[in-house]
Amino acid sequence: MEDFVIIGSGVAGSTIAKELREKYGENCRIAIIEKGDNPKYISEGKNVEVNYICGVGGSGIYSLGNAIKTKIKGYKINKSIYSEIWEELHIRSPSDDFLRDIDRKFADLGFKKMEKFINFNKCKKCGMCAKKLCEAKWTPINYLKKANVKIISNFNTIRIEKNDCWVVKDKKGRDIKTKNLIISAGGINSPRLLKKVIDDDNIGKNLFVDIFITIGGILKDSYLNKDISMLMCKQYKDFILTTHYSQLLYNEITKTEKTNKIKGIKEKDVIGIMIKIRDENNGIVLENELKKEITKNDFKILARGISKGSKYLHKLGVEEIYSTHPRGSHPGGSLSLVVDEFEVKEGLYVCDASLFKETLGLPPIVSIIALSKKLVKEIL
Repeated sequence: MEDFVIIGSGVAGSTIAKELREKYGENCRIAIIEKGDNPKYISEGKNVEVNYICGVGGSGIYSLGNAIKTKIKGYKINKSIYSEIWEELHIRSPSDDFLRDIDRKFADLGFKKMEKFINFNKCKKCGMCAKKLCEAKWTPINYLKKANVKIISNFNTIRIEKNDCWVVKDKKGRDIKTKNLIISAGGINSPRLLKKVIDDDNIGKNLFVDIFITIGGILKDSYLNKDISMLMCKQYKDFILTTHYSQLLYNEITKTEKTNKIKGIKEKDVIGIMIKIRDENNGIVLENELKKEITKNDFKILARGISKGSKYLHKLGVEEIYSTHPRGSHPGGSLSLVVDEFEVKEGLYVCDASLFKETLGLPPIVSIIALSKKLVKEIL
């Protein structure tokens, strides 16, 4: 019998595990259930491709290290919690010496340096933040190591029951018993898990994904592919512009190259700006499907972002603008119509981006950590 079982080992799950260990000590029995094992990308959705990571550490494994403090509607976060986060993750902006020439050109256009949970002294400027682990960046693995908890991987939950305690069962016939169960499987999988416990038509509704596209073109020897993505940013009311090298953008350009017989374009010659918007929370998570449409208002915001971004690219010397298809990488809000605060039933809690009541349109990791710390400090 465990004292606490957490479903999900990502940003929320790892934070909760670490906080529980610090609060209750080594005698507290804590286990984490993880559907995957080694991290791998999962893609769902048709009109908007939504990507997340299944595996130990979740989507935080391949994050870009962005640290932005946001207001979380409905949840008052004490300032001391943010102070803890900044200290634990060693969050800071890069020095001017760290910037490449292309970053300085963006700075001249009014872009600001993004705060990151990255040790810039250890960063190798490989441009692979979204593809591989490195010692320079904080990830949920750091918290999992501090928590020193049992991690049960490849556990595909098929049933959650409440008898004398909470019981979680998987396809292999394994079951885990616990006094307290915390669902932290993310904006897509948490509603699917909660549906196994309660029957509510609002479960899975209100989904947002922070829709984004990357626009860009050819700028010889810009070397943005070797930069930390989203290192330079500019915030607007409903969207954010950030520097972003995209393999998809490169593919779009090279595909057109062959048609136009343009030769010699390499990855180092591709420059891009990501446009990430506050999309309407009109999506829904179903058991085996995700539905998310781009609304008229979403199109309007994207169009404004494209207009702004294109002007900056032209000022840098880019002549022809290319674009990727719409994607989403921050699913959230999918339990905001069902879960009030954190507790669903006695001993059953939810804590992750699925609780966000409105779209952030910004990197959410700091907000998820803050929410998770609040749960342990004030509720558990």
